[in-house]
Amino acid sequence: MPDMGRFSPEIPHEELNRRRAACQAGMEPDSLLLVFTAPRRIMSNDVHYRYRQDSDFYYLTGLPVEEGVLALMPDSATVFVKPGSPEKETWEGPQPNLDETAEISGIPSVKDLSEFDGTLENLINGKQALYYAYGLDSVRDHLILSTSQRLILRGRAGASGPGSIIHPALLLHELRLIKTSWEIERMKETAAITDEAHREVISAARPGMGEYELEAILHRVFSKHNASEAYPSIVAGGRRACILHYIKNDEVLKDDELVLMDAAAARGYIHSDVTRTFPVGNHFSEPQKELYNVVLQAQRAAVEASVVGATMDGVHERALNILLDGLVGLGIAKESKEQMLEQKSYRRFYMHRTGHWIGYDVHDVGSYYQKSQPRPFEPGMVCTVEPGLYIPGDDDIPEHFRNIGIRIEDDVEITENGPLNLTQSVPVSIEQIEELKC
Repeated sequence: MPDMGRFSPEIPHEELNRRRAACQAGMEPDSLLLVFTAPRRIMSNDVHYRYRQDSDFYYLTGLPVEEGVLALMPDSATVFVKPGSPEKETWEGPQPNLDETAEISGIPSVKDLSEFDGTLENLINGKQALYYAYGLDSVRDHLILSTSQRLILRGRAGASGPGSIIHPALLLHELRLIKTSWEIERMKETAAITDEAHREVISAARPGMGEYELEAILHRVFSKHNASEAYPSIVAGGRRACILHYIKNDEVLKDDELVLMDAAAARGYIHSDVTRTFPVGNHFSEPQKELYNVVLQAQRAAVEASVVGATMDGVHERALNILLDGLVGLGIAKESKEQMLEQKSYRRFYMHRTGHWIGYDVHDVGSYYQKSQPRPFEPGMVCTVEPGLYIPGDDDIPEHFRNIGIRIEDDVEITENGPLNLTQSVPVSIEQIEELKC
């Protein structure tokens, strides 16, 4: 019997079985779905980046293995993996063997990956449709497509190949878009870790500290809970907050600056995505408060608008209108709101959308439009809500607003009873933030 003390399944079999069954129910009759593990990536010479499993493969199997493929048919499943060897385990630690792979995944049929190429023709033969993510690996594409073609051309010998090749995203990514109660609970766990990390950073931030010191606090809190950063953390002080994907985090913070911190925890490939903006010193200045309250009002209205039947576009428009009113009211924008909307000149201050899906990827999968129309929200969807304003240092901007960047972001579950803000415990009001600073 395998020593399962070496490996603890992260996803319950009941959850994995439900996912595979839902996938199988959506497949064409007489079809085959192939999902491969992610490749390893070189960081430097013979040093690899820390391995990150393909999200679709992990979603269906829960397996950490680095080399493998899932072959799923409407009535069966087989997973092929490269089992660990004594030599590999000496260098990299325990690797699941075939029995352990079955125990982790809940898939009884497990075979050595070395058998896959020889089995591929039998797997594809007689299938009417093949679900395969083409275009990612030219060698693999050639193997699978040439095998399919060969079977089609051998009709006189009784063979047959798939008449259609369907990208599995059209099936799998729709399933991943609707979260289960188990997934929502895991998202609440990462949200709680993220809350703790943000509180510690906001409390610790002082003039003269480096952005890198705040980032180190984030990493410490994440590691304490066996979590990692969900994405490269943004810790942007002062004018650097106007750089949307600033990740250098190598500058020193000044007393009169704000810090825009976009940072969140991930565990078991379940992500959070949270942004808060706070003063380096103990208090917001009055201009900073004015601008912050515009963004906060827009964010709260956008969260409130995230209901069943609403759309991502509608939520964006709700936030955008409030942001534009604020820009005009504070004298930052010289045009009217109507002019900014017509000319899209507001993109000088707000150049991104207000939200995206979140789950097993930070920018998670799933379509935003259906038949060219914005997709209505359904219960179980989870999205970010993240309006912001980024005021450049140009001469036509009132001086006290120049070089201020503010974004406020939370993760919101769409439910039948209205929006559920999964990250609402992270301090967000001016009063909550200043209380942590004192």
